[in-house]
Amino acid sequence: MQELFRSAKKAGRFPISFLSRKNGTENTCFLFCPDRSHKSAVDRNRTKRLLKELVRLHLSAFPAGNDIAILAHIDFARKLPKEREEIFLSIFQKPQ
Repeated sequence: MQELFRSAKKAGRFPISFLSRKNGTENTCFLFCPDRSHKSAVDRNRTKRLLKELVRLHLSAFPAGNDIAILAHIDFARKLPKEREEIFLSIFQKPQ
């Protein structure tokens, strides 16, 4: 896990960011990380649930064979569902 944070490629924009690196297998593994802006376990768990649901819905957007950490600020959980999904998907779109 520490290797993921040391040598990963970074992408994202506030309030969410992704760290990714090859893991040498065909499986993609995810780590959901609410940052320190979450003051209570309830907030951290809610953010994790929201992230897991977005990953489940858009699993095909992730390349196979990677370890991916998704870091989220508390503002991510406070956004409307449509806004959360737009932010999440905007990371994978190529700039025009």
